Amino acid sequence: METASACAKLERLLSEGREKPWLEFKSSNADPDELGCNIAALSNTALLQGVEKAFIVYGIEDQSLQKIGTSFKPHNSRIGNEGLLNWLIRKLDPQVKFDVSEFVCNGKAFTIFEIEPSYHRPVKFNGHAYIRIGEHRKKLAEHPEHERSLWLSTGKRRFENAIAISNASIAEVLRLLSWRDYYRLTAQPEPENNEEIIRILLGQNYLSDEMDGSYAVTNLGAILFANDIGEFASVSRKTVRVVKYTGNDPQNSEREIEGRRGYAVGFENLVEFVLTRSIQRENYSSGVRQTKPLIPAISIREIIANALIHQDLSATGGGPVIEIYDNRIEVSNPGIPLGEIARIIDDAPRSRNELLARSMRFLGLCEERGKGIDKALSAIEAVAIDDGIYLPSPSFRSASNGFIVTLFGAKKFRELSREEKQRTCYQHCVLAYLKNDYMNNSSLRDRFSLDKDDYQAVSSVISDAIRFGTIAPADDMQGKRNARYVPLWAKH
Repeated sequence: METASACAKLERLLSEGREKPWLEFKSSNADPDELGCNIAALSNTALLQGVEKAFIVYGIEDQSLQKIGTSFKPHNSRIGNEGLLNWLIRKLDPQVKFDVSEFVCNGKAFTIFEIEPSYHRPVKFNGHAYIRIGEHRKKLAEHPEHERSLWLSTGKRRFENAIAISNASIAEVLRLLSWRDYYRLTAQPEPENNEEIIRILLGQNYLSDEMDGSYAVTNLGAILFANDIGEFASVSRKTVRVVKYTGNDPQNSEREIEGRRGYAVGFENLVEFVLTRSIQRENYSSGVRQTKPLIPAISIREIIANALIHQDLSATGGGPVIEIYDNRIEVSNPGIPLGEIARIIDDAPRSRNELLARSMRFLGLCEERGKGIDKALSAIEAVAIDDGIYLPSPSFRSASNGFIVTLFGAKKFRELSREEKQRTCYQHCVLAYLKNDYMNNSSLRDRFSLDKDDYQAVSSVISDAIRFGTIAPADDMQGKRNARYVPLWAKH
């Protein structure tokens, strides 16, 4: 670290006014065991406090906060034949990332340890885990409520809060991130000064304060607002790829593009690009032929948003892929679903990336939690084409560590496979149940765009669904006439 930025960081830490659970001041007490215990305690406390780093500052009198300087030089210190820093790393379990800066300000020497939390399990030193409560270090085992909270915190994924680019000036932050899109999407006026912009971006977890006058862009900030996602190595492979095919064969690719901007910045253009190249339908208004997408915009929008939000960001390889064929659209993302695929419609989804999901909802890019899939499927059901022609329900499936949603073009009832009929029946039944209503033969005929003469064909679909264990009679005592049905899970 350069001396100027290190001195700025020192001043920033001193501005806290006193020690904090994540901040400790020391003069020159460099006892190795004491230091190891403090690193473990501060790492654990940083995780509980929700801060990116904890600090030990040597050269400060901890009561008066006077700058007295220190003679402690950890880079040159040794334990027997082993360097102190290597010794500390070896004694800590799990190994904790920490950086050490030795520098001089106004003729006095200082040392700062910057300690990151561990997201695997509570950190131990010499077999014991520690925590800071207020300004005091305690054994974690003596505080079971803190231990429970710490174990819960270690289960949280950290990809969104991890750093994509560090030590960026205000000017660099404003160049790297399309901050104006934040204010456009949230319908807020742009601030008149850069400091207010930075304050807002910090508050949304898009930035982290480096405490030396510079800032770090988080993975969350980069993946949402990057002007050029290629400038952020940690998220550069998470771009959305769109492939347009000729016909229905994946061997005949026509065009392929890859997004270069953050999700929030490019989302609307992405959806529009897919809509204009997806299956179109023609109609005539006042004798003028018009075309518009056959699959509703809200359905495409929510399925794409779902793929972005629920992907496994820690997976190596690429990000979401949208493949457009003449008869379907396939949207895939890395990472298998965390819940049951059969309950994807009615369950509030569990997200690997809660900060990303929350931001996408806040920015108006997707529906509130658990409502997007419902709206996508309801919009598909509402599409009126012609008698006997309808939009089949989408398919949801896992495949080789990924998740694929397929949106289909129009089909006739007689063209459907048994699986397609069953999928449409089940999804229609779930949607009816979520509206506090019931599926019946009439509603399912309407869903298939059939008339009364097709009563028996639809009854056969319903009978199969009951036999396959996806739906059940709403009333076990009801007769066949005007019978009503619910999803099987609603009966338990």
